[in-house]
Amino acid sequence: MHALGQRLRELRDQAGLTVRELAVRIGKTPGYVSKIETREEIPSPELLCQIAGTYGIAPDELLELAKKCQLDRTERDIESRNQSALSLFRKEKK
Repeated sequence: MHALGQRLRELRDQAGLTVRELAVRIGKTPGYVSKIETREEIPSPELLCQIAGTYGIAPDELLELAKKCQLDRTERDIESRNQSALSLFRKEKK
C-alpha cells in the first residue's frame, strides 16, 4: 500500500465510513475506492480535493502525497527501463 492509499484509509476509518459509503459520497464505485487505498491508483487532483472536503480537511496533504506517489512511480519506471536498456547493451557487447 502506498502512502496516499494508507492515509486515505486512515481518514475513512476515522470517519467511520465503509468503502461503499465513501464511494457513494464521492460518486465513484467501491472498487475504485478500494484501488485507491490498496493498489496504487492515484486519483485526479479534483477527486482528491473532493475527498478532502468529505473529511473536512484541507486538500494540501492529500495532493502532496499524490505527487510523491507519482514521482516514486515514475522513478521506479525509469530505473526499470534503464536496467532493461543496460541488460540489452551488455548482451550485444558479448
